[in-house]
Amino acid sequence: MTKFKEYPAKKILIVLTSLCAEGTPVLVLEMCRWWHDRGFQLLVVTLNATPTDLAPEFQQLGIPIECLNLPDRGYWRYGQMVTDFYRLSRQFKPDALLSMPLGWHTFIAYGACLAGVRQIAAHVGNYPPYWTGSTFRKFRWQIQLGRPVTKKLICCSHYVRQGTIQHFGVRDSESVTVYNGCPVERLLDQVDLGRQQKQGRPLRIGMVARLEKHKDHPTLIRAARLLKERRLAFKVQLIGEGTRRAEYEALIRDQDVEDCVQLLGMRRDIPNLLEQMDVFVFSAKPDEGLGVALIEAMASGVPIVATAVGACREVLEEGKLGILVPPQDPQQMAEAICQIANHPETAQIRVNKAKERVFRDFTIEKMAHEYARHLNLVV
Repeated sequence: MTKFKEYPAKKILIVLTSLCAEGTPVLVLEMCRWWHDRGFQLLVVTLNATPTDLAPEFQQLGIPIECLNLPDRGYWRYGQMVTDFYRLSRQFKPDALLSMPLGWHTFIAYGACLAGVRQIAAHVGNYPPYWTGSTFRKFRWQIQLGRPVTKKLICCSHYVRQGTIQHFGVRDSESVTVYNGCPVERLLDQVDLGRQQKQGRPLRIGMVARLEKHKDHPTLIRAARLLKERRLAFKVQLIGEGTRRAEYEALIRDQDVEDCVQLLGMRRDIPNLLEQMDVFVFSAKPDEGLGVALIEAMASGVPIVATAVGACREVLEEGKLGILVPPQDPQQMAEAICQIANHPETAQIRVNKAKERVFRDFTIEKMAHEYARHLNLVV
């Protein structure tokens, strides 16, 4: 494990959309835990008052939380963000500000800059959705407007950074890649390293992701129908919550896989669930940035099937660390799942290489240090 020097006592103001116990907020919690242990003073600000799933865990660390509860609509909320972050920055006097929301970071940054904060960065967690027409043009305008007051756009993968430069029109010097991380030591403490599919029980297939449009749960649900037609004994667990739950419930009924596909909702025992899986599926769309759940699965030793989109190809080294299948192809996804079930020795070779890469590139320690470095808080 890489060792870093002692850290100075610095203040960081971190902005989240909410404290939902999934995705980016969980990632920030892990970084805050690491920064807090090294003496940083932290303030977490959320734009929405709910959900508050992670509030107890931040409070256990003694990290204060400020909820702004911005309205859902109206241009005046942009002015409110400028005003609120000017006020908060004057009160907290942060050495740096990190905004996880992108686009809205512009108004956050102007408020903080007016209060004297100079080290401001925004997280870029997804590939720019340039295909969305007027919605993307507005998004790009916000990025351009924020360039004078944003020191760095911190991209979660090289794939996302290339898209940020190309489609948002920023210079190379304005962006950098810092991989998302996961608490690998804690995962390994909770995971049984002797994972073998037990004879006589169904193959356990899982996916951890929010039920939102930038993921591709429907392809996995349709692949489950194909596996059922082959009379394979299996169970699929879809772990996560989101706005498309009702749609996916209807698709599960339509595909007649209610007996073998379960929606488990939001869970905080992901390591235990990963330990029980025989196959982890990461079914994504081209705007996927770099899923933390994919990294956690790699660290946990689960054989992986993932969609061959840019971020997955980068993380899985073009298929050396997991099986890649074409986007929106249930047939190929079903074939890949069967391949893992029928050839566990080959799958284990990929698993071992995937674990090695996680320890090299995807630790919380490395991520937190790199964020602090690009915010000019450490050398």
